[in-house]
Amino acid sequence: MSVGDLLKGLFGARSAFLLGGLVSGFARAVDDRVGLVSLALLPYVALRVRGLGLGEVLDRLFARARDPIRLFRPMQVRWEIERLLEVLEGLRPRYVLEIGTARGGTLLLWTRVAVDDALIISIDLPGGPFGGGYPALKGLAYKAFARGEQRVVLIRGDSHDVRTVRKVLEVLGEAKLDFLFIDGDHTYEGVRRDFETYAPLVREGGVIAIHDIVPGPEGLVGGVPRFWRELKEVGAAEGLEMMEIVRDWGQGGYGIGVVFKWGFRVQPAR
Repeated sequence: MSVGDLLKGLFGARSAFLLGGLVSGFARAVDDRVGLVSLALLPYVALRVRGLGLGEVLDRLFARARDPIRLFRPMQVRWEIERLLEVLEGLRPRYVLEIGTARGGTLLLWTRVAVDDALIISIDLPGGPFGGGYPALKGLAYKAFARGEQRVVLIRGDSHDVRTVRKVLEVLGEAKLDFLFIDGDHTYEGVRRDFETYAPLVREGGVIAIHDIVPGPEGLVGGVPRFWRELKEVGAAEGLEMMEIVRDWGQGGYGIGVVFKWGFRVQPAR
């Protein structure tokens, strides 16, 4: 039974329509601060969402209809994230690290393209200035995204903190990352440090993606476009294979830069 059917049964069709609007709008703002709505949806996520395929998850995350899954809608342009997912479907990652959990939408998508026994790590800074931070209760729903034998590990901390880096290394053990997604600290220094710290953990043949490479408002993209331009210059000089996934260069933000780590070396931050 969907949330809509449940509301109709309890309150009637008209009340269900009105309450559904609250679920999709007001409740999301409250949930970002407290996490009670995500907690209430935990059984639904565990029983219904876990069995959904990639296409259905995408449709429901970006649907206009009142769907509980929209609570986790990622801050992405659908066309762009779909192109990245096409790359990852070919990669079939087993070890994934994302920096910037936020609403959990991208985390949910990674569980759809990763192998059934994947390890997926997500770092997020509570109270982060670029859309980061989620209440601890919401993390219970994020862990329920895992399907099959997948393991979702949530690290609530600063990606630049040595304790966070040690935790990542501890969880990975001897493994190397297949996929790294950087969407955390958007300051120039922050995104550069994330790249320099975590890119060395990606195996040869792995993929690194950076979000918000399109120039836009400072509060949205920070120094990411500048860092991406510089990285492209280095990549061109070294023959690095890169890709820009951008729907519209005039959209004022978003956009995904992709680095294919084939014979490319990066030095970790000191």
